[in-house]
Amino acid sequence: MKTLLLSILSIGLALVACQKYEPTLGPAPTAADAQFTMAPSAANANIIELSANNPNIQCVWDFGNGTKAQGPNVNATYPYAGTYTIKLTVFAKGGSRSSSQQVTIANDDFGLLNNPYYTLLTGGISGPGYKVWVVDSAASGHMGVGPDPESPLGPTPEWWAAGAGEKPGCGLYDDQYVFHLNGFKFDMITNGDVYVHNTIASSFPGSFQNLADFTAPFDNQMNESWLLTEGAENTITISGNAFLGFFTGPRVYRIISATDSTLHLQYGHHAGGLKWYLKLKTL
Repeated sequence: MKTLLLSILSIGLALVACQKYEPTLGPAPTAADAQFTMAPSAANANIIELSANNPNIQCVWDFGNGTKAQGPNVNATYPYAGTYTIKLTVFAKGGSRSSSQQVTIANDDFGLLNNPYYTLLTGGISGPGYKVWVVDSAASGHMGVGPDPESPLGPTPEWWAAGAGEKPGCGLYDDQYVFHLNGFKFDMITNGDVYVHNTIASSFPGSFQNLADFTAPFDNQMNESWLLTEGAENTITISGNAFLGFFTGPRVYRIISATDSTLHLQYGHHAGGLKWYLKLKTL
């Protein structure tokens, strides 16, 4: 009897092992999910209001002018006349789908470029059209970390702040970040390497340990874009594989303070729990 029971159990296990299970990802977005409506805003014909047909799905927009956004309802701003292709890509567990429409902007409206942050970051419409920023290595706290969420002390690197010149030879101090006004283009000039957090070093082939974190080979990231989002917190989002300063995963940077020649930023950590801090200066 014992031998018979063992044989039956073995057969059952073999059948289970041979049975194939197909994962269920869920339905892919439909063509209708990827459709959107657009119309000039009542305030300005160069600001286009965009609404996705399905507000309950992840929406990523490319405005065709070098800027991007996320969310079901967004505004696209076009300071320059021209014809632009707006693309919406929607994502669900089962995949993604896109649709595009063209919008024609009849006239330039340089007043849309008079935003104070645009002027701080790029020099504004009366300047050369771009500014070059670097890590302010001589400033205390040019790199630092604190808790997420913030403590009552507010946005400050209360756990650790780098002293002046504390990270030499790591691939951080020679990086350049170029904010352009035209098309909101962004260039990251790495001079061959960057500095990344130790927990994401495996994503950077050829990286090596250097002063607690990792230096990694990394090419220049040119012709990316930057997006300013204003609200309760003003943020800068960098597109593609480009980033600012010491890389920890996110590419959205909260502006803590800014002047014509200094920029103090806060950003997150890929695993949460930390807020990182960065100080830049103009070159």
